[in-house]
Amino acid sequence: MQGTPKHLIACHECDLLIERVVNQPDQDVVCPRCHALLYYTTLNSIERLLALSIAGLILFIPANLFPILSLHVFGQSQSEIILQSALSLYEGGLEVVALLILLFAIVVPLIQLIALFYISFTLHYRWEGRLLRQAMHSYQHLRGWGMLEIFLLGVLISIIKLKDIADLEVGLGLYSLAALIIVITLSGIFFNPHQIWHQIDLHRKQSRFYD
Repeated sequence: MQGTPKHLIACHECDLLIERVVNQPDQDVVCPRCHALLYYTTLNSIERLLALSIAGLILFIPANLFPILSLHVFGQSQSEIILQSALSLYEGGLEVVALLILLFAIVVPLIQLIALFYISFTLHYRWEGRLLRQAMHSYQHLRGWGMLEIFLLGVLISIIKLKDIADLEVGLGLYSLAALIIVITLSGIFFNPHQIWHQIDLHRKQSRFYD
């Protein structure tokens, strides 16, 4: 092969090395040997991820600051937020469960949103991002570890069990939490690892050129 060698990629199914080709947003690139999907291009992927990450960070605030559920029984009222739920479990002797809720319902989703915002913001505005690769690795490793939907499912089960013995009031935190879960789910749908890694490589080459 004469001239500059083209980039090669390996099929994740059969390990066949093939040249990376430029495809259109509506075209999938498949392996010629086993026909496995190698990669695809999502239209306006970075812009969508940037918008979703901003929306997620905004929703994260009321989801963790406002009450999820207010309980009224025998003239007494009690409201809970996610952090208070973890503290209540800790005080009740369920330290491991409290730690799991703290990590997977608060810390992990927040890190995911920050990493996604950093990646999409840096690539969209061509900002100097020295931690792009680290942020990308962190986001990919943490995908699937957030358990906000399980926490929401637990809240819904509690509502069903308590609705006959107490007056329940759904708070703004629950609506924000549901919206946050939708945003995170959409982020996972629009997240295209191959395309983003390719743009990160282009970003690094351009940064070196301007340096």
